[in-house]
Amino acid sequence: MFLSENSYWQERRSRGTPQALAYFADIHQHTRLYGIHEGAKPRGANEPKITRKEKLERREIARPQLHGMRAVFDFNEHFIELSNAEEEKRSLSFMLLILTGLILCLPLLGLIWSVPGKEVFSQRWILNMSIGGGMLLLVFCMVYFLAWPYLFAPAFFTSLRARYRFNRTTRKVYALRPKKYGGNVMLDWDRVQAHVRWAPPTSWTAEQLASDETAREERLRSAGLDSNLLLYWPPLDANDPERKGEDVLWVGPTGSDEALWQYIRTYMEEGMHAVPTPSEREWLHKGFSGPGEHLEETVMHGSHMRDDIVGKGTSGATYGNYAANFLWAPLHSLAERLCYWPTFPQEWNSDCGQRRRESGIGPEEPLRWVSRT
Repeated sequence: MFLSENSYWQERRSRGTPQALAYFADIHQHTRLYGIHEGAKPRGANEPKITRKEKLERREIARPQLHGMRAVFDFNEHFIELSNAEEEKRSLSFMLLILTGLILCLPLLGLIWSVPGKEVFSQRWILNMSIGGGMLLLVFCMVYFLAWPYLFAPAFFTSLRARYRFNRTTRKVYALRPKKYGGNVMLDWDRVQAHVRWAPPTSWTAEQLASDETAREERLRSAGLDSNLLLYWPPLDANDPERKGEDVLWVGPTGSDEALWQYIRTYMEEGMHAVPTPSEREWLHKGFSGPGEHLEETVMHGSHMRDDIVGKGTSGATYGNYAANFLWAPLHSLAERLCYWPTFPQEWNSDCGQRRRESGIGPEEPLRWVSRT
């Protein structure tokens, strides 16, 4: 889904790019942005031992980790492919879409029930048509202007997921996303900056966040379960009024933080050997998933991880989670079919000459091959 992307582009269209960046994306002079060289570096063979001060500084840097979150589409020596957040909310959105459709049907059913049998253009016929038609128009306008742009448009009749390939061989980031959220784009890795504690503005206004340091600190403290990793590319020319080259990407699942950024950064700068290989519970499903696949891979993911940590088999809480969510899984599977699965243009050569599969989950061979351009 594209809830964060949708909110940002809504702000951008209504208030302009600088205001949307400062307010929603939290990109301004008070935000700490990390560069691609800010992280723990391996000690070279002939380099002196690091000082105590350097050791203390390195302790403050997060280790490259995925923390058991489902984040990875593909992983090999040339690129790592990730996605965006909030996919777990699609089934809820689909249920609300069904309820909205039923609400829209109520005035229509009223018209069908009350109008037949009345003389056309009689006073009673005109009254029934006016009341029923007015109610239908009112409900339709409320859905179209209030619900659809903010809740349904980011989830349906759009791309199933965002796809981001971080290619260390070409030093490019290849992004697939719907046109209304920026479209497909190739970005230079060397220009990226990372906001590792992004959180939505929630109850704060733009004026409060711009003028009140306390509000900005509270926003940073709220970056817990709702946080995300945001990557920012500044304009190629700071004086360019069109701001060419500027872009933002929300990368990783909800709860992503500096550890995911360090994972991406370390992979891009040092290679696949320098980061932990994704575990079986850190892979994302490519393409459309069935109800059982969605239930196991998305809904039950956290429960299975807790059971593995405790080591006492399937817990009662996990069985309860199954009971509470098995009806949602078909809704999610149906909702996915209202979207399309995006694929990378062949002319980009983002796969370095080795076609990758477009469905399934887990490691895909080969992991190493000679790049073909």
